[in-house]
Amino acid sequence: MKKAILICLVLMLTACAQLNRPTTDQRFESFRVEVKAERDTGKINFVEEQEKLRDRYWQLYGKDANSAGHFAFSISLMRSAQEGHFPMQEAQALIAAREEQIFALKMASRQWQADCTYDCPWN
Repeated sequence: MKKAILICLVLMLTACAQLNRPTTDQRFESFRVEVKAERDTGKINFVEEQEKLRDRYWQLYGKDANSAGHFAFSISLMRSAQEGHFPMQEAQALIAAREEQIFALKMASRQWQADCTYDCPWN
């Protein structure tokens, strides 16, 4: 009986340890905050911020067509804004709107995969 209780206790502690790990989304958002702070303090510029975000995104989620297009667009747009060819606030708003679309697509894809049962092609 004592062994069974100890085994249950160890299993519960193991489960609790698993709960404290940040999700991939949380790790990316944390990185985004760090990079924004670096940009705000002048350590990096807007283009470097987008390049760092791209690299980290691909490291965490993998490279896909949506993210490749988004980061190519955002880096090009920030380069134009830094050179004064495009308003910076508008560039930031466009990038933020596109990020929201990509996040919504990612969430919808996750939901679809979660709802998918035996009739899915990969099952």
